[in-house]
Formats: sequence, C-alpha cells, structure tokens
Amino acid sequence: MTEWELVNLSDSKPETIVEDLSNTDAGGLESEVENLHTNFWQEANHLKEVENRHLQVLVSSGMIPEEHIANTEPSRKLDWFVNELNGRINPDGLSIPLKGLEIDDIEIYQMKTGEDTQIKLKFIEKDGQELERVLNIPSDNSESAIQANFFNNRLYLRW
Repeated sequence: MTEWELVNLSDSKPETIVEDLSNTDAGGLESEVENLHTNFWQEANHLKEVENRHLQVLVSSGMIPEEHIANTEPSRKLDWFVNELNGRINPDGLSIPLKGLEIDDIEIYQMKTGEDTQIKLKFIEKDGQELERVLNIPSDNSESAIQANFFNNRLYLRW
C-alpha cells in the first residue's frame, strides 16, 4: 500500500493486549545497534536538560529539522509527540488524552511502504484549527492492522 488508507475509529472500549516481555531470552550478550543506541540515550542523564529544552523547541515548532535523528531513530519522533500530549506508549500501541474532541474530530490514516508503517493523525478543533502529524510506528509484522478506539476522551491505537 503506497497511499494513505483511512483507519476505522471505534467508540468502544479497547482491548488491552500487552505482551509480557519479562520472560524474553536475550540469548546472552546479543544486542542490536538500535537497542544500544536507545540504551545510551536513556543512560545519558547529563544530557537530559539539554535534550528536554531542545525537545520543547522541536515540538512547539511542529517539525523536526534534524532529518538524521528522525531517520536513524524514528521512535524518538513518536515518543516526543506522545509525551508532549501527555500520552503513553505501550509495547503494542499508544494512548493519548484528547479532552474537548469528539470522535468526528479525529482522522487516522495508515500507509505501509516496504517494511515501514506510518500513521497520520489529524485532530480538528471546534474553531477549525487542525493538528496533523505523520509518525513511524514499530512494525514487527507487516500484516498487522492498526486498531483505533476513542473511549472516555482518550485515543487508543494498537498495532
């Protein structure tokens, strides 16, 4: 699929599916480069203040000028967006509080290009202002479909 497809948004309570990762065998010292890079950023406490201020500028401007960061670690862009909206990222999806919006004010699209899956979130406020973001999401299984629910003023996406 190389064009945006509208994701069906349900108003029912979402199913909670969280994988138990505590029993995962890492196979000794095996680790992927992406994991090492993520671990470095999580343990670099001395950079947190600079990173947080930089994050505020990036999110408030609505774009990430550092294409290299967005391309090498797309999960950071997703983390920034969800954290800025006081949401949560789960192993199988995310949830974002959207107080003041109705189900008709939310549009979600998905596009799969090769192994990558992107979602486009579009929120339309009562005064007509729009917030639109395109984000890469983790995609272990190319056949998995995105499930979207809007329940109790909270958007739940599962993949």
